[in-house]
Amino acid sequence: MKKILFISIITFASLLLFYLFFYSNILKTTPTPKMSPLQEKGNFCLNASEKAVANRQAIVEFQKYEILGAKALIMRKCMEDNGFEENPLWLNKNIEVIKAKVKDPNISEDVVMEDLKREAMYIFNNLDNQPLYWRSKEIK
Repeated sequence: MKKILFISIITFASLLLFYLFFYSNILKTTPTPKMSPLQEKGNFCLNASEKAVANRQAIVEFQKYEILGAKALIMRKCMEDNGFEENPLWLNKNIEVIKAKVKDPNISEDVVMEDLKREAMYIFNNLDNQPLYWRSKEIK
């Protein structure tokens, strides 16, 4: 009788500890912050552009650039369809960066600008208080 009582107390205590440990942690989790419209549409378009080129494989070097270009084009079209456009403030801010990077006479400003655009178009949250590549078409 004492063994049964002891085992039932141990079982109850272990279940109580299990409940307190797992379920109280689930209830205490903080809700994720709400994403901005730019982050929502940006993530959606990024997903779409990655899926669009997922089955393409580069055999020779230039095909890698074709795939990157196709991904960027799909990203641009998707963002435009969802109410966003290139931010002129981003372009004005990066003109000096572009000119500083064009030291090699074999590299044009257009190539450097496209490289910067392809990096910036996938950034949807402003961490360093710089203008983002995308802005809402409603804000002018």
